[in-house]
Amino acid sequence: MARTVFKAKTASEVLSIFEVDEIVGEQPGISYNVAPTHQISIIVERADEKAADGSPVGDLHRELHAARWGLVPRWSKDGPGNSSPLINGRIETILEKPSFKDSVIRRRCVIAASGYYEWHVAEDGSKQPFYISAGPDGMLALAGLYEWWRDPSKADTDPSRWLLSATTLTKDTAPELAHIHDRNPVLLTPETLDAWLDPNIVGDQALLDAVSSDSNLVAAEVEFYPVDAAVGAVRNNSSDLIRAI
Repeated sequence: MARTVFKAKTASEVLSIFEVDEIVGEQPGISYNVAPTHQISIIVERADEKAADGSPVGDLHRELHAARWGLVPRWSKDGPGNSSPLINGRIETILEKPSFKDSVIRRRCVIAASGYYEWHVAEDGSKQPFYISAGPDGMLALAGLYEWWRDPSKADTDPSRWLLSATTLTKDTAPELAHIHDRNPVLLTPETLDAWLDPNIVGDQALLDAVSSDSNLVAAEVEFYPVDAAVGAVRNNSSDLIRAI
C-alpha cells in the first residue's frame, strides 16, 4: 500500500528547520493525510543561471516549493492525467529507469515531512497502519526527485503551463523497521541532505549508495507506533490519525 506523507509544520517552520532561503509560491497547509497527486512541500537548490550542459552557474539558493506528489517526466506526452502517479522510486534501480534517471543527475529534492504511515500486513492478511516519525517536534528529510513538465496545450504566457512534480525514494528496510514493512523511505542525515540537494554534485551510483547507507542511521532513531486504520481513507484528515492505539 502506498505510503502517505504527513506534514504538521507550517512553511515558516520548515524554512527554519532546513535553512531555506526563500519560499516560492503558495505552500500546502498542514495535513495529516497526504494522498498521491496532492501538493507536498519540497526543498530544492537552484542557481540563477545554467550552463549549456545544465550545470548551475553562480550562487545556489535553497528554496521551498509546492509540488504534485507523483512525478511527471518532462518527456511525457500524456502529462499527469493518463497514468498512475509515480509516487515512489526504488533507489536501487532509479538510474535504470527512464522516468527517473535524468532527475537523479541534478534535479534532486527533499520532501519535508513530520512523518509517514506504513502498513504492516500480517500472515493472516490483516493490515495495520503504523505512524513513523522523528518525534513530536522533529521533521524527517525524505530523499526525492523533482521534474518540470511543460503543458503543450497552454500558451507561453500562461503561468500554469509548467507543472512541478516530485517522487519519494525508497530502499530495503532498515533493521529497526523490518517488522513493519520490507521497504522504507530514504531518510537523509544533515550531511547527506546537503550533498543530495547540491546540483553541483552530479547524481551517480556513489551518491545513491551513500544516502542509502546513511538512511539507516536516521531510521534507527525514529519513533513508531500503530494507529487507526482510518488513515486509509483520504477524506480523513485530522490529528486523531496520529494518535497511538
